[in-house]
Amino acid sequence: MQKRNILFLSSWYPNRIKPTHGNFVFQHALAAAQYHHVHLLYVCLDAELSGKTEIVKSNESFPCTIAYIPKSTIPFIGSVWNYLRIIMCYFQLLREEKNKGFHPELIHANVVYPIGIVARLLSIRYKIPYVITEHWTCYHKVVLPRPSWIQQLITRLVANKASLILPVSEDLAQAMRSSGIQTEMNVVYNVIDTSLFVPGDASARKGNQLIYVSSLARLQKNPSLLFRAFAELREWKPDLHLQIVSDGDFSVFQEEIKQLKIEEYIVFHGTLEAKEIAEVLKGADLFVLTSRFENLPCVLIESISAGVPIVSTNVGGIKEIVHSANGQLVPSEDQVALVAAIKEQLVRLEKYDSSIMHQEAAAQFSYQAIGKRFSDIYEAIISKHGS
Repeated sequence: MQKRNILFLSSWYPNRIKPTHGNFVFQHALAAAQYHHVHLLYVCLDAELSGKTEIVKSNESFPCTIAYIPKSTIPFIGSVWNYLRIIMCYFQLLREEKNKGFHPELIHANVVYPIGIVARLLSIRYKIPYVITEHWTCYHKVVLPRPSWIQQLITRLVANKASLILPVSEDLAQAMRSSGIQTEMNVVYNVIDTSLFVPGDASARKGNQLIYVSSLARLQKNPSLLFRAFAELREWKPDLHLQIVSDGDFSVFQEEIKQLKIEEYIVFHGTLEAKEIAEVLKGADLFVLTSRFENLPCVLIESISAGVPIVSTNVGGIKEIVHSANGQLVPSEDQVALVAAIKEQLVRLEKYDSSIMHQEAAAQFSYQAIGKRFSDIYEAIISKHGS
C-alpha cells in the first residue's frame, strides 16, 4: 500500500492552554498515522503571549506543529484581525512544511467551523482535496447557545465543498443533513487505545463502585441528575460509592452534594491521564452518563473496551454503541428510569463478558480499525482527484 501525505488541521487540539482540548482529534490523527504520513498543524490564540508568534514542534507520534499567536482584545476589529492572522499563519506553516519536502495530497480537517475555512482556502491554493471529520454537537437543536447565522452559513458553504464529510456518529450525520449540508457523508467513529483500556479482574469487583468520566458542564452533562440518583441509590445500597474523573470545577456542586448527604461517598479524581483513567476503570463496576446531548463519547468506548458495563441516557449517537451486551439506555432527565437501570445492572453484573466487550471495542474502535477506514477513504479520494 502506498503511503500518502495527509495534512491534519483542527479547530480543537490539545495545547498548553487547554491540555485536553480535542483529545479525540489527536487520537484520529494517530490512527491515520498507522497507515500514512500525517503532519498536523494547529494555530491558537494565547492571551498571555506578547510579541511574536511562538512555534512549538514535536515528532513523538507524528510531526506536529502548534503555533501560539498573541491575542488581540480590541472589540470586533481584534476578532477579525485575530482570525486573519490565524489564516496567514496556517499558510506560512504549510509553506515551511513544503520547503522541507512534505507535499500533502489531501487535507483532513477536524470540526467544520472555523478550521474548514482554512482547509477550503488551502485546497484552492494548492489544488488538493479535503475531507472534514465533525465532532461538534452544534447541529442538534437542543444545543444552546445556537451558532450564529454567519457561523451556520459558513459551515454549510465550507462543508458542501468538501470531498467527503466524516461525522463521528450516524445521529450527527442526520443532524448535519437537516442543517442543509448536502455533501456525501461516511460515518467514522471515534478511536481509543484498546491496548490500554483492558478489563481488570472481574472476580475482584464488589458491585458497589459507580464511575463517571466526563466534564461537569451543567447544561450538557447534567451532573445534578447523577448526584440525585446516587443519593437515592445509597438508600437501597448503603455501601455504594461514586468515582468522578473530570477536568471540571467540582467545587460548584459542593453545596448540592452536602444537602444530599453524599459528600463522603464520592471520590473526585480531577484530571487524569489516559493510563490513569484505564486503571480507575479496572476497579469500577458500572459506568454512568447522564448527558442531555452528545455525539459519540470516547469515554463510553473506553468503558466498553475495559469491560465495564454502562448505564447512559439515550441521546445522540450513544445508541449506536450501547446495547444489551454492554449496558442499558434510559430516557434523558428521567431519574426514576436511571435509578431503576442502575439497580438492575448492579445485580446482573455477572451476565457481562468483559473479554467479549473488549474484543468488540478492538474490532470497531482501535487505531488499526479506524486507521484502515481513513486509509480506504484517503485512497479513494486521492485516486479520484488525480484521475
